[in-house]
Amino acid sequence: MPEIGPEATQTRNQGELNEAQQRRLYVTCSYIDKLLVEIEQVLHETASPSPFPRHVIDITPAQARVLEDHIRRIREQLLRTLDWQQMKPESPEIPATRSVLTHLEFIDIAVEELKPSYMRGSGTVPTDAVDELTGVAHELRSVVQSMQRYIRQEFGTNLQSRLESLEQTGHDVALLRELEEIITRHGLVEFRSRIGSLAHRLEDNNLEVALFGRVSCGKSSLLNALLGTAVLPVGVNPITAVPTKLRFGNALRAEVTFGTGRAEEVSLEEFAQLISEQGNPGNARSVVRAMAEVPSPRLKKGILLVDTPGLGSLARRGAAETLAYLPACDLALVLIDAGVSLNDEDIGTLRLLYEGGIPSIVLLSKADLLREGDLHRVTEYVHAQLKRELGINTQIHPVSSLPEYSLLLDQFFERELYPRFEQARSLREASVARKIGSLRDSVSAALETSLNREKRGREVISALDAHDIEARLRHINGEIGEQRTLLSQAFFELGERPDVIVAELAEMVTLRIASGEKRHFTPFEISEWTHDTVQRRIDEAIAGARSRLMRSIETLTEIAREMSRSDVPSNEDAELLLREVPRFEIEIIPVKIEAARWKWLGKRIVRALVKSNLRECLGPLLKDELHRYERALDLWTEQASRKMVALVNSYADAYRAQLNRVRGLSGGGETSPELAQDLARLLRWNSSERSDSKTRLAMNE
Repeated sequence: MPEIGPEATQTRNQGELNEAQQRRLYVTCSYIDKLLVEIEQVLHETASPSPFPRHVIDITPAQARVLEDHIRRIREQLLRTLDWQQMKPESPEIPATRSVLTHLEFIDIAVEELKPSYMRGSGTVPTDAVDELTGVAHELRSVVQSMQRYIRQEFGTNLQSRLESLEQTGHDVALLRELEEIITRHGLVEFRSRIGSLAHRLEDNNLEVALFGRVSCGKSSLLNALLGTAVLPVGVNPITAVPTKLRFGNALRAEVTFGTGRAEEVSLEEFAQLISEQGNPGNARSVVRAMAEVPSPRLKKGILLVDTPGLGSLARRGAAETLAYLPACDLALVLIDAGVSLNDEDIGTLRLLYEGGIPSIVLLSKADLLREGDLHRVTEYVHAQLKRELGINTQIHPVSSLPEYSLLLDQFFERELYPRFEQARSLREASVARKIGSLRDSVSAALETSLNREKRGREVISALDAHDIEARLRHINGEIGEQRTLLSQAFFELGERPDVIVAELAEMVTLRIASGEKRHFTPFEISEWTHDTVQRRIDEAIAGARSRLMRSIETLTEIAREMSRSDVPSNEDAELLLREVPRFEIEIIPVKIEAARWKWLGKRIVRALVKSNLRECLGPLLKDELHRYERALDLWTEQASRKMVALVNSYADAYRAQLNRVRGLSGGGETSPELAQDLARLLRWNSSERSDSKTRLAMNE
């Protein structure tokens, strides 16, 4: 729009309006077009699937076309009007995605206000309606969030292009691509998240290999030698209670995530300080994740190495973090120091790994310390001890971090690690193939239902109580949807109530004094009990979340069985969502309790004295540490609860959509020929796959 000032007015063209008049002309034309858009929406309302129409349509299609022709002529005139003043419509500035996401945020707010806590403003919510009303809100929210994820994620990285990339890297995703096309063509949005998660599973081609062992057994030195770079600090001090991950990258770089959720790229020198006990005592900087990218050929295929805190050190919290890491590990390497005899800690570590179902390899580190004959005897001794103590028959691989012994590392990598990596990849692909087959069955059932809705509806509804299934789906939607709130409340109360921890510690100490078991308590003991007390409360909250998630999966499995569906979530899928919970850490507390002189006092007085002592010495430090820990937990809770909701909804939405199709409550827009053709394609794929399976079986026999 041209600006018309006093000077310009003197040289204005004939018939040219001033700036204010031009602005008014432009705004009026724009407003007229906005009204025309609204008229078009009225004309097209019959084509809208909205269950809440605003108008009674008394216009025939032929009349609507005439009106649209008039609208077109009005717009042409608007453009000529602007052209008269040498103006043009401004280019749009607001991305459509931003506008859609903004509207979705308002929808999300409206959905939140359906919850019982808001609905009570309109009267008391009946007790028997509370759970289902909560479920209704979370059902709606799950669809809104699915739409938000689609815009934010798939718009940036098209799902088809991701599948094409997987195909180029050697993955067999032809059926997955076929399913994606069919799902998109027929609007089966309830299956899209499942395709995305399967693609992600194939894209995540890493084998996570963690090193376990006692302090100073040489884990960090061995990893540095494996990768040919001194990325990890070495020394006598144990690293902090943060597993440090090493993955492939084109350049050497390091990144840490703090308890506040802030991720920061740091120099290698600072990285070494942050992950070492010497540079970051007691993890005072609250590092919750540490990762380094290393341009090592040994990591290029997808092996991800993890340096865990040393077991058995005085930094007991390092051991706790190491044990907590177990569920996230694909393969464990247990280092046993060749210069020190096998002890209970080594055997205990292997027992934990064995009981946790984690495949393990034993490495005899610092093999350079022994002569060949001694090395052979030590190897045989360790092998015999493990066989006797644990009943496992495992090979022992001598290794060393010294350059002149690099052949030992080369042999271990080539003969043990790479074959296991390929085996893990094959197992992962087989698991994904089974899930793709299950998804194909579900999509086929959806297409078949749409083709034979009336007949199949009578068959299924006669055997199922659809309303009961919907009620159960709403219940689990509500229960899982509230996970974020329940966990956040538990962690918030922990962070804001250090007095509760102090009171529990005081009771623990008092009982030991009263029983005569103990009258002297060291700072180390108080610190360990504090840590254990906090961790116990966290474990209880996580156990509650796990129980709710498992109940939901059990309900989904029952519903799938009733609906004759094969697609069900697995307990393994659920367990993966509840791993790597941040661990609580607190430095050694400068508080000692000498209770010898209290032995004649009553239990009530002793408890008051202990509590006063703890509150004075422990209170301020505990409050700060709990606040820091609460921030780390909140970050984890947000991510974990979102994944739990996505897992449950990916199946619940599919079951619900199938019920709606059976009852004729969804669909529209499909053409029977396309449905029939796509169903036939999937069934042919099924038959072809069975034939290939029989052929492979015959060849094996």
